[in-house]
Amino acid sequence: MPQSGQTQRRDKESCYVNAMLLFLVFLYWQGVNTETTFSPVTDDAITSRRTIVHKGQSHVTVQELEILKPQNIELLCNLTDIPSQHSNITGFWRKDEDEIENSQQSIYRHNEHYILKKIFNIQASDLGNYSCIFSYVGKELQATFVLKVPAIKDKRDRPIVSYVGDTVVLDCGIKRIPNTWEWYKTNGSEKELINATADPMNYKILLAKNITKLTLMNLTQEDSGKYTCSAIFDIKPTVEVAILVTLILLYERYSQKKKGPAGTTENGLYEHTPMQEENTLEDEETTTRQRKVEN
Repeated sequence: MPQSGQTQRRDKESCYVNAMLLFLVFLYWQGVNTETTFSPVTDDAITSRRTIVHKGQSHVTVQELEILKPQNIELLCNLTDIPSQHSNITGFWRKDEDEIENSQQSIYRHNEHYILKKIFNIQASDLGNYSCIFSYVGKELQATFVLKVPAIKDKRDRPIVSYVGDTVVLDCGIKRIPNTWEWYKTNGSEKELINATADPMNYKILLAKNITKLTLMNLTQEDSGKYTCSAIFDIKPTVEVAILVTLILLYERYSQKKKGPAGTTENGLYEHTPMQEENTLEDEETTTRQRKVEN
């Protein structure tokens, strides 16, 4: 019995050692696999998909995409109707003018279609032109996705003219609704953010979804200059639109230094009565004040 007990004990120890060896081997292979296995972006991580169908024409097919926030986007190019049938052709991707590394692959025909697709992680610095290139029999066919932030609708190439002491309203609009808007005044090479809350006597800002308005009040010569509006999205601010404001000084016709016929009102104050020449000037200036140079 003692000898039998020792044998059983040795058998148990041997089984335990074997189990430990198997476990260590398992951990080793797990470590190897962890270091060498690439984890691709899964379908669940794809934010959006966009497809271009290219029908074999010689011209470049272009599709513009407005990007509002960082995302994983799958771009897919579908080549159809090429003149001659090929069992496979070569495809690759370009970002702007540069070929994307390791993007070249053989594409096999499937139901008369050649499919080239790739998932891109798009941040602010990744915006631009993404082109899929199909290459066969010495020629290339290309389709391009243009990834960009939304553009502000109005492009102003003329200044807005107003007068010292007046009020002027500047406005910007965009198709998409941004997170918020910002207004700046440009002083030389620097942009100064306009804070209407800190200076309510001179500025008022209206934020209404996809439209913003900046009201400049009690204008002075210092208010002349360039103003820019900027729509803020998650991925980046959109392209800004510059609005030039030009101010004109008004001639003070009713200066105390200038004499003219005067009458007395019921409360004893003097009321200035302009002469005929001044009336003509006033009519002309009233017409001039109605000018607003806008797009």
